[in-house]
Amino acid sequence: MKLILLRDLNPFFDSSASGNRFASLVTGLKECGVDITIAVTRGYNNPYEKKTLGREVVYKGIHIVYVGTTLNHTLWRRRVNKYMFSYLNDLLLPYKLNVLLKDEYDYVWVTYNYSILNYYVKYHKHIRNSLIEINEFHDIYKQIVHSNRAQLVIAQKTEQVFLKAVKHITTFAIMTRKLLDYHKTISNKKGSYLHLPMTVDMSRFTIAKDNGVERYIAFAGSLANRKDGVDILIEAFKLIATKYPDVKLYLAGNYHPDMKMQKTLIEKYGLQNRVKYCGLLSRDEIPAFFVNATVLALPRPDSHQAQGGFPTKLGEYLATCNPVCATKVGEIPDYLEDNVSAFMATPGCIDSFADALDRALANREMAQQIGRMGYYIAKKNFDMEIQTKRLYDFLNNNLKK
Repeated sequence: MKLILLRDLNPFFDSSASGNRFASLVTGLKECGVDITIAVTRGYNNPYEKKTLGREVVYKGIHIVYVGTTLNHTLWRRRVNKYMFSYLNDLLLPYKLNVLLKDEYDYVWVTYNYSILNYYVKYHKHIRNSLIEINEFHDIYKQIVHSNRAQLVIAQKTEQVFLKAVKHITTFAIMTRKLLDYHKTISNKKGSYLHLPMTVDMSRFTIAKDNGVERYIAFAGSLANRKDGVDILIEAFKLIATKYPDVKLYLAGNYHPDMKMQKTLIEKYGLQNRVKYCGLLSRDEIPAFFVNATVLALPRPDSHQAQGGFPTKLGEYLATCNPVCATKVGEIPDYLEDNVSAFMATPGCIDSFADALDRALANREMAQQIGRMGYYIAKKNFDMEIQTKRLYDFLNNNLKK
């Protein structure tokens, strides 16, 4: 089987949840024997990637071609490339992709990106089999207050072209059952659909724990209060901070305007020496950050996004064998049971999440047992090898129809 993935950034150098998911999926498919090419349309995540990989390379057995060659390693560069050069990129991209697609591919894998989806809508008649992986609702941007008008316009345009593209895409891999049921009503009626849960490369987290580090509760992801409930986590930590004076709270993620409000809370409660912002960690830094943690926290509130999606970081948390505190939102309770495989809390409730943290910290032996059970749940349901084999069989069977 021969497949080409069209993606804005190289997933192996993208530390986002989406980057990790795509890295695990293409790695697993490659191990199943699929001949994979990744066409990177937007450019490089950082100068090291550009210097090391150049414009075309075989990386981890996967052929990677940089169709776009801009650098996106600073906020200023990302904004300039996204808002000023995007029009030029959209003009050139079809010519570059058409050259690549002269080779015969069994599948062209498109992703949720305006330029890529717009290309597909224009040229879908020349593409025999197409694939898209869907992991959240297409309209979640409407739940967010946008201070950046240009960002809102791009989100609207992307949704519009996505709704056109799914009428023609032939193959769908969808993360949650709620999303699956919904997309069957708006997408290609003759398409093939697979429920493909979140996937994690479990081997990334089989590293030795450094018992010399201080005890800390770890969170990694969006620092937006509305999406991942960081303000709730800080409030909950305040309620248990006195009981566990040796435990700190580490928050890893890119800058977000909500950090201003969070830092006000931290100062209000006198937690300046207990709460640490770690910045955006690279894909290579994440495993040690999770493995060395005492407890891993996911205080996600209930929302339209949470109802449809499933957090990639939850699978990565569980892969460490460390105890996990998470909220009962979306399909998380379909996999995890309170006091059995995780410490569960009511979404949006500070007291409930504080109680979950307290239970995870109070009894080390019980916490370790629950952490091990969480690992078994992840191994059974989210393991890269198992899920990518299901994806491979699904794609292969479709070719035989």
